[in-house]
Formats: sequence, C-alpha cells, structure tokens
Amino acid sequence: MIADGTSLSAVSGARWYQRYMDAESKHLHLDPYMSGTIITFSSDAPIGDSAPTTSCYMTGMPSRAGYISTYPMSTPGADLVPVDTTRSLRPLMTLLEATRIKHNRKTGLVFTCEFPHATPADCAAHSYSRKRYDWIVPQMVHNRLDVVIGGGAGLLSEQHRKHLTESGVSVFLNDREGASKDTNPRMWQLYEKADVPYDIDRDPAEIPSLAEMTADALRRLSSGERSENGFFLMVEGSKVDWAAHANDPVALVTEFIAFDKAFAEALEFAKKDGNTVIIVTSDHGNSGFSLGRREVPYTTASGQHLFGALTAVRKTSEFIAEELNRHPYSEARAIVEKHAGFALTEEELALLADCKGYKNSPKPAEERSEEQIGDGGYKGTLPALINHFFHARIPLGFTTNGHTAEEVFLAVYTPEEVDKLVGVNQNTDLHRYMATLLGMGDELPAMSDRYFAPHDEVFKGMKFRLTSDEKGQATLTVKGKRGKTLEIEAYTNIATLKQGKKILSKREMPTVAVYVDKRDKLYLPADIRSWIE
Repeated sequence: MIADGTSLSAVSGARWYQRYMDAESKHLHLDPYMSGTIITFSSDAPIGDSAPTTSCYMTGMPSRAGYISTYPMSTPGADLVPVDTTRSLRPLMTLLEATRIKHNRKTGLVFTCEFPHATPADCAAHSYSRKRYDWIVPQMVHNRLDVVIGGGAGLLSEQHRKHLTESGVSVFLNDREGASKDTNPRMWQLYEKADVPYDIDRDPAEIPSLAEMTADALRRLSSGERSENGFFLMVEGSKVDWAAHANDPVALVTEFIAFDKAFAEALEFAKKDGNTVIIVTSDHGNSGFSLGRREVPYTTASGQHLFGALTAVRKTSEFIAEELNRHPYSEARAIVEKHAGFALTEEELALLADCKGYKNSPKPAEERSEEQIGDGGYKGTLPALINHFFHARIPLGFTTNGHTAEEVFLAVYTPEEVDKLVGVNQNTDLHRYMATLLGMGDELPAMSDRYFAPHDEVFKGMKFRLTSDEKGQATLTVKGKRGKTLEIEAYTNIATLKQGKKILSKREMPTVAVYVDKRDKLYLPADIRSWIE
C-alpha cells in the first residue's frame, strides 16, 4: 500500500486532525504497525519522482524521473547507484508480473488517480515516459490484471474494453451499482474521466471510497479460479500527493485518513486470512508540510489555534473553485462560507475578481492583474487562490509545491512467523523484502532478460521486419516456413500466426511486448521464437 507523496509530517497532520475531530481517536489504524522508514530516491537524484521510485519497489532498480519500470540511462557525475549503460531503456520485470508468471498468482491494482498514472503503471507497464498514456494504457489492458479499481473511465477505449470482456473480465465504467451486483472475480471498475475526486469531495452514491475499493478488490482476488495460489495487490492513496502539490492542507490530511481507512480494510482481511503480509509506505515526500509556521507561538499555540480553522473546512480548494465557477459572483461569499467556514474579506473578494482562473469575475479578463496570487506552478489558478485564503487562517506551512528528499514512513503487518522489515531502509531493501516474501529471491534480473529480450536477438538468423511510426507504434512480422508469419503488435501480449492473409491462431504471450523507439527494438519473451520455427 502506497500513500503517494506522503511526508512524515502529513501522517502527523492526519493524526492530529482526526484527534481534534474526535478526542478519543488518538491513533491511526496504521500506528501499531509502524516499523521504520524508507529512503527513496531516483537513480540520479535524491528527490524522487513517483515513476522511478515506485518502479524501484517493483523492480529493485532505482531509475530516472519519468521512467516506468524501465532501466535508467546513466547521468555521469550524478548517478547514486551503478548503472549498466548496455541495459539502458530496457523494460524491467515487476514483482506483480513475476509472481503471476512464476506462481500463477492473481494480481490487482487499486488507486484514486487514473489507471495509467505513474504508480499503478509501475506495476504493470514499461515506458521511459510516464506521459505516454498511448503506450501505457494498452500494456495495462493486456497484462492479465485480475482486478483494477480506480479512476480513468474516460481513458479506456472501446477496443480495450472489448479485449477485456473477451478475456473474461467484467468492465464497469461509472457504474457503481452495476459493479456491486457483479460477482465475477475478474473486474475492471473505473470512475470519472481521469482521477476520482478527493475523498472529502466525493459523492459516496456514485464513487466508492478507497477503503471500499480495497475491500472489493480483496474479495475478488481471494475468490474464484487461481485464488488458492494467493495474490499481489497494490493499493495507492494517489491524491495525498496531489494535495501536497497544491498545498491544500485540508485535502492533504483527509486523503491520508481515507488511505488509513483502506489500510484498516486490508488489516481486517489479513488477520482473518492468516497468510497475508501488508506493507505500507510512500514513494517520496512532498511539499515540506509543517505543523506550525514562523509566526505561530510554538510553545503556547492551542489545539484550537492550530487545527480549529483546518477542521472547519468541509471541502477542498479544488471543489470550492469548481463551485465558484458554476455560480455567479454574487454568490461567491456564501459559497466560500458554506464550504470553508469563513467569510471572505473585501480585500479577498477583490483578489477573487482579479483571478484569471475565475470564470464568473465581474472584471473583464484584460483588466485583471498580471500579479497572480498563488505559489509555484499553481500561481494564478483559482484553487491556488482558495489555498491562499486557507493559509491566511490555518497556521500550517509548506516550503514547496514539489517533492522533497526526506525518508518516508514504513508500516508492516505480518503473520506471527514472518519477520517484519524494521529500521531505516533503502528503497532497494524494500524491494528485496517483498521479493523474498513472494518467493522470488534475486530472480527478477534474469526474468527481465528472458521476458524482455530484444527482437533482433530473439529472431536472430530468421527473416523479420519491424515497422514503426512517429508516434512510437510498432508491429513486428517474422517469416517462418510454408508461408507462415508471426505478427506481434507493440504494447500487447497477442501474437498472431498467419498463413498469407488467413489467421491460423492467436496466442497470448506471458508479458506484453514493449517497443522502445529510441532503440528501435521490440522487447518480448525469448521463447516465442519456437512459435514460428
């Protein structure tokens, strides 16, 4: 379980928020299982990016910013780990893929971002660019995932939906009621065009909570065909990170509390099951969040002083901004007071009217100020202005809108006979711990070589042609005897055997084929050569 972009201070903030809301709730569900910390980093930078840091957990190799389970290029003078330049840009086998292949375990992903976003993609796709959803989406669709629940209904094409249903997977898009009635152990259940709303903004009738998604995934993964082999599930509290980037203290702490509730569901399952390990951490810190600020009297500030205004806010800055843009300027003060618990001052109303991101401003766009309120990359946006109003009343601080390099928390639940990972660990240590638990040992590098071999080595001595376009789409055609050909389309796991134009058969490869345009190579399982010989 990964609380994306969660600094230790965000965990503390969530705990204090919960306690201030309910004096008896002094601990998070996670607290009894806190066991240490994880030092996270990219291959060439102490401040990690979600793509290479989670892919390190999955593959054992730290990588560069933006890389999805892909071996890094070397950055001379900056590399923090040894980098073999002969392997650069090659796909790396993930624990999820490896345990499915070796042990026939079921696999699942739960998240609140869109499904091809960095962290879920790190488990089931490969790309040197996290932005290339056109490469990542088909890989995740074809990687035999049993359960996928989260955001991104708008990113699943009809072609991909058809492939899933033909593979025996139920697909529900923005249909919570339909999904709840379906008993198929294999299911994709997606909501919204991309990410789902923050938990505090969510309509529970339309979108399940992260805890409900987690419970649903566990039910399905532990039932039906292959369930006796066990499963690998990754659960991400994706938008803790997004709240930290936005410097929204309300979204930050409430998203982590929603994540903690998801852990409680997993814990209940694991205790009953007796054979499940839960590992909980983050992939990197974010925002330099602090419980207090320079102007706060640090020894005498009361709970009301620190958390009163925070707990009075009922919606995030993003939600309030959307409401302001849906209603006339005359209702602005009432909207903010309803959802944030405070009244805008005349000066703040003037700032609102001056905001370029405010659609209902009475002030013409060309007359609005070039000096926009907000921080970092969020300067001038309406949510950034709402956060500016929050910060004027909530005495909690942020140093940046970006990621930070401090170590992150680690919590572990195990059955009694299994050792916990404790103390201060590297991200690579966490990978080795998971690999050992899964019975993988140090097999992943060899599996990477076997299942992601370059096409020119796999079919050496045979006639083949790799065609590609400027968008990085590619097809490999291999000629065999008696006019037979084998066709493999990049980012899928389908190999089609033809004779002339006639399709003789279609077979599923154990992994997806990954095209790397910078190498002009298609990486695929080495043993499929026998399919055409």
